[in-house]
Amino acid sequence: MHIELGSGFNFGWIIIAIAVIMAGGIYISYRKNYPIKIKYIIAVIIMLIVGVKFILEK
Repeated sequence: MHIELGSGFNFGWIIIAIAVIMAGGIYISYRKNYPIKIKYIIAVIIMLIVGVKFILEK
């Protein structure tokens, strides 16, 4: 059984879009002086790296 979720190129752009939305939320939290957890910042960085990797592979 083979399940096709779309090309890696499209999947990379989806990951980058989610990471940018998360980065915007982190920025808004920072501006409102809410505490920001390091794990969220690390997650955004990893998502951006993985998204770029998917785009460059295809």
